[in-house]
Amino acid sequence: MPLRESLTGSVRSALLILLGAVGFLLLVGCANVANLMLAQAVVRQRELAIRAALGAGRGRLVRQFLAESSLLSFVGSALGVIAAQWGVDALVMLAPRNLPRLGEVSINLAVLFFLLGVSVLVAVGLGVLTAVRATSGDLQAALAEGGRGQGGSLGGQRLGRVIVAGQLAITLVLLVGAGLLGRSLIRVLSIDPGFRTEHIVTMNLALPLAYQERDRAPRARFLDELFARLRTIPGVLEVGGTGRLPLTPMLSDGTYIVMNPQENLARAIQELERTDPQKRPPRLIHELEGLFHDSTRTGYAAYCPVSEGYFRALGIPLVRGRLFDDRDSMDAPHVALISQSVARERWPNQDPLGQTIEFGNMDGDLRLLTIVGIVGDARTDSLETSPSPTIYVNYRQRPQATGRFSVVLRMDGEPARVLPVMREIVRNLDPNVPPSFNTFTKVFSDSLSARRFNLTLVGVFAATALLLAVAGIYGVMAYSVERRTQELGVRMALGACRGDILRLVLGQAMSTAAIGVAAGIGGSFALTRTMQSLLFGTSAIDPITFAGVTLLLSVVALLASYIPARRATKVDPIVALRYE
Repeated sequence: MPLRESLTGSVRSALLILLGAVGFLLLVGCANVANLMLAQAVVRQRELAIRAALGAGRGRLVRQFLAESSLLSFVGSALGVIAAQWGVDALVMLAPRNLPRLGEVSINLAVLFFLLGVSVLVAVGLGVLTAVRATSGDLQAALAEGGRGQGGSLGGQRLGRVIVAGQLAITLVLLVGAGLLGRSLIRVLSIDPGFRTEHIVTMNLALPLAYQERDRAPRARFLDELFARLRTIPGVLEVGGTGRLPLTPMLSDGTYIVMNPQENLARAIQELERTDPQKRPPRLIHELEGLFHDSTRTGYAAYCPVSEGYFRALGIPLVRGRLFDDRDSMDAPHVALISQSVARERWPNQDPLGQTIEFGNMDGDLRLLTIVGIVGDARTDSLETSPSPTIYVNYRQRPQATGRFSVVLRMDGEPARVLPVMREIVRNLDPNVPPSFNTFTKVFSDSLSARRFNLTLVGVFAATALLLAVAGIYGVMAYSVERRTQELGVRMALGACRGDILRLVLGQAMSTAAIGVAAGIGGSFALTRTMQSLLFGTSAIDPITFAGVTLLLSVVALLASYIPARRATKVDPIVALRYE
């Protein structure tokens, strides 16, 4: 796998979807500006007619609109760069820590060139659209009318409504995306992780090389003394340790072998335990490797060294058997605890207690492990994945050959108050062991940071698009009512009541909204399927999300249209007949 793909593969789809959301928001903004420029062009028809009468050709009028749109685009881009300076800092603060190359996110020369290219495209597109619409009519007829009448052709009004419908369609797509991400986050938060997170403080230790050698005694003595001193802190209810905390990366896993203590290979390993536990004869290694291909005797599980207080500290329940205790010293027979998922997968119709396994491929120790207890499943990798089958070993008997070890303390109150005491205890025991602290609530929250980041960005984009769409439909309807004042006055003079006018204006607005919503639903069905990898427990075509967003957008469109429609009902027919 290429290095770039290995670094960005886990977040590639999320970043591409966010890029698409940015593009949609740009289109909604451009649609608003296009409607404003088209309305302004209608107002300026008399001016354009005079220029044409004085000899200005169509090309010159088009260049004028291009210049105006370019000025607007570049001023907006400059203001956007200023706002982006703050926005990038906020983005980096919100981003999950595992986002690749996060430190390189900045407004650099490549970004500015990209912005310049987008600005040119927007300027040309808006300028050409406005110029074509403004100069496509009969300018001489407009000059003869002297600006009287409706001032906007039926085609121009339809174009404005089509643009608004497009805005609503894009907004609906963004709102559906935000809704699906929000429902996924709610589903994740409703999952029982299998351990408690409240009132837990964690201390991560970077052990020096002296504690990573094959001699387990110095490491065990240091940790035993550390646990004993931490238990004396007022307010500490339980202390435990683990080679790897839940919801943090890099849990070791491998293949274990179910052994029969009476078979020759098991007897040879047991004899080796009594004579030279550190020795690894090639014959035994070869025979063990041969068993790896026997699926009836092997299983795959995570491997986690822990202390006896670990399960009580995190509230992981004991299902059967016993937990580790003082009987499990370094020189005692090696024992293991297994999670319920291991028991279900490997011994569905048998009692796992008393079974013997060999897990030497994880730490190089060939000594057999006797299962003495079954504990509850815990979602150690992620809240979104099934609990990993896990085999727990005693940290005294089978320490990890790494310098990483974590201590967990369950408190009867706020954990922050004990941090200085914990730091002092570690310093007094060994000043060469640097500790770092965290709360398990923070660990739990960090595991969801990527979901919250995606939801926040898409939600902000969707909310911004919704505001722009509201402004767009309000502006189009207000402009339409203004240009149709004379028509509405005639209708009222011929007997139309205010309710008729209100229904007329709202009917046109809601028909536009209906077209936009229908197009948005169709687009969402097609586009949200690309989000499936970001969803959890929710379908990409979740009917509740689609129905809720459709209702929300319809209500918002109705409210945005109501003010112009109500204004239309207050038109005085006598004044309207003399309008312009």
